[in-house]
Amino acid sequence: MRDTSADLTGTLARFSSNLELAEMPDNVKVEGRRLLLDTIGCMLAATQTRIAPIAYGLADFLGHGDIASVVGRKQRASLAGALYANGRLANCMDLDETFPVGHHFGIAAVVTALALAEARKASGSEFLQAAIAGYELGGRVASACGPPMSIEDGRISDQPKLYSVFASVVFAATGAAIKLECQDETLARQTLGIAGSSTPVPATSKYGEMLDAPDCKYADAGWAALAGVFAARSAALGATGISTIFDGNRGLIRMCGTERFDPDTLVGGLGSRWMLADITYKPWPTCRWTHQPLTALIKAAARANIDPQQIERVVIGTNLLICDPHFCNPAPRTFVARQYSIPHAVAMVLLGMSANQWLDEAQDNNPVVRALREKVYIEPWDHANTYPRHMVRGLIRNMPARATIMMRDGTRLEAETEFALGDPWSADTAWGDEHVTEKFRRTSGLSTAQANEVIQAVLNIEAEPDVESVVSVLRTPREASEE
Repeated sequence: MRDTSADLTGTLARFSSNLELAEMPDNVKVEGRRLLLDTIGCMLAATQTRIAPIAYGLADFLGHGDIASVVGRKQRASLAGALYANGRLANCMDLDETFPVGHHFGIAAVVTALALAEARKASGSEFLQAAIAGYELGGRVASACGPPMSIEDGRISDQPKLYSVFASVVFAATGAAIKLECQDETLARQTLGIAGSSTPVPATSKYGEMLDAPDCKYADAGWAALAGVFAARSAALGATGISTIFDGNRGLIRMCGTERFDPDTLVGGLGSRWMLADITYKPWPTCRWTHQPLTALIKAAARANIDPQQIERVVIGTNLLICDPHFCNPAPRTFVARQYSIPHAVAMVLLGMSANQWLDEAQDNNPVVRALREKVYIEPWDHANTYPRHMVRGLIRNMPARATIMMRDGTRLEAETEFALGDPWSADTAWGDEHVTEKFRRTSGLSTAQANEVIQAVLNIEAEPDVESVVSVLRTPREASEE
C-alpha cells in the first residue's frame, strides 16, 4: 500500500480537482483577473512580431476546425491549433508575468482556460476558476524546482548544470484543463502522470550558453499548453499515466535538475498559501532578471531631463547571475537575444521605445541605438549577491541593483533599488488594476473602444455568461497579422 503521507501526486490531484472559485480569497481572484488581462495583452502585442506567422502556420499544421479563437485571426481554429498559437504568442516577447523563481507559466493557465472555456461554452466564472487553478499548480511546481542557481552561505555560487523552467508551464496548462474537463481526483492523478511524461527536457542550461538566443527559447510555450490539455484528454479517454509522477527520489522535480527538494514547497499550505500572491508583472519585453537594473535606471533618469545623446556612460551594478554574457551582450542579433541584453534594454528605455519597437531587428541598424548600447557597462556589485538571504521558501524577493548615468557635462545620476516595477512586496513597485490596464492599452494595439470593451469584460469576468466578449476581440485582425 502507498504511504499516503508521501503521496504528493495524489495531494495535487485532489487539490486541482476540488479547488473552487468560492473558496478563494478576494485578493487571489483580483490577481487572477489581472493575470487574464495582462496575458491577453501579451497575446495581442505579439501579433505584430515575426513569430506570428510561424505560430499561425503551426496552428494550421495541427488541423483546421471551428472550435477556438486564435488571436489576430478571423477564423476559429482547431482546439489544438488555438492552444498552440495563443501559447506561443503570449510568451514570445518575454512580456508576460514572472513567478519569483524565474519561471513564467501564467500564459499556459490563461491560454488553456480560454480555449477550453470557448470550446465548452463555459461561464466567465468557470474561465477565471480554471486559470487560477492552473496558476496555482504551475506555481507550486515552480516553487519546488526553486531558482536556477546554486546557493552557499546565503550567496549565489553558481548556475546549475541541469535545470528546467518549463515543467511549471506544462502543469499550469494541466491544472486549468483538470478544472474545465471536470475531472475528479482519480482522473486528475492520471492526467498529472501523463503531463509529467510529456514535459520537455530540462534545456534551460544549454539554452543559456547561446549568445544568439533562438526563437524556441528553453522550450515552446505553445507546445507546453498543448501538452497539458493532451494529458487531460488522454486520461479522459482511458489512458493511464505515471500515477506517482511527483513522488520519490526519481519524481518530476528531481528530473528537472533540482538538487534540494522540499515537499512543503509543492504541497504545503494548500488553500492558505496562494501562488498568485507572489505574481510579478513586466513593464518591458525583457527577461525579468533585467527589470531590477531597469527600475534603478528609470529612478536615476527621473532626476534630470536627459538627452540620450549627451550620455557618456551608463554603469549597471548587479549580481553575478546577470553578469553573464547572455545579459551583457552589447550587440544582440536575434529576436530573443534582444530580450536578454541589458545594453539593448537600457537603450530602449532611455529612448522611450515601445514594446514592438524594442524587439524589431531594425534597431540593430539604428546608429543612435548602437551608440547607446556601447556606452552601457555591467559590473558585479557585491551587495547584489546577497539576495538569496531574503528568499522566502526559495522564492526571490529583494534583488538589489543600481544604475549610474554619467553625462558629458560631468553630471552623475545614481539610483538603487531592492525591487523591480511590478513586484508585489513593496508599495513603490506593486501593480494594481490601473497599472495592468495601462500596460494593456499601451501594448495591445487595440483602439480605445476595443480596449475598453476587453478591460470591462475581463475585470468583471464573473458576470459574463461566457468568454465571447473576450475572444470576439481577439478575432479582430490587426494590420500586420491580417490573413
